[in-house]
Amino acid sequence: MRDTGEIVQSGAQDVDVVLPYARLQQGDELAVSQLLSAVRKACPGLTLKVILETGVLADEALIARASQLSLEAGADFLKTSTGKTPVSATPQAARVMLRCIAGDAAAAGRVGFKPSGGIRTVAEAAVYIELCKEALGAEALQARRFRIGASSLLNDIEAVLSGRAPQASSSAY
Repeated sequence: MRDTGEIVQSGAQDVDVVLPYARLQQGDELAVSQLLSAVRKACPGLTLKVILETGVLADEALIARASQLSLEAGADFLKTSTGKTPVSATPQAARVMLRCIAGDAAAAGRVGFKPSGGIRTVAEAAVYIELCKEALGAEALQARRFRIGASSLLNDIEAVLSGRAPQASSSAY
C-alpha cells in the first residue's frame, strides 16, 4: 500500500492496480479481495481502475469473477489489460466485463470501462464503443465512464481525420 500512498501524495486523480490474476487462477479469491479493498481504502476519492489482464485470465468465468471482485472492492473502472501481455483487449472479454458492470445495481450507473492494449485502428475502437453503448447506454460514452487505452490508435485517428489513406480496417470510419 506504500505505492498507493505515494500516488495519492503526488496528487494523482487516478490509481491503477493490476488484479492479482495468478492468485485468482489459483482459487485464492480472499487474497484478491484483500488487495483490492486495501488499495481502495488507501485512495479515497480517487478514481480506482482495476486492470484484470483478461488475456491471461482468458476464461470467461474467471473474467467475470475478476470483474465481480473488483466491483465489490469499489472499483470505478474495469480495465482489460496493461497492454504488456501477448493478448490484451478482446471483444469477448469486453462483453463479459460490461455484462458484469450492467448487472451490478451499485455499479451499473457509476462504473466505467476501459479497453486497453492492441487497439490500433478507429474500426477496432468502434467495436468497443458500440459494446459499451449496448451494455451501459449511450450516456456511458463519456470520459468519466469510458476511456480507451490505445496509444497506437492515435496514428490511425490522425490519418482518418486528415483524409490520408487510413488502414484498410478503418476505411469505413
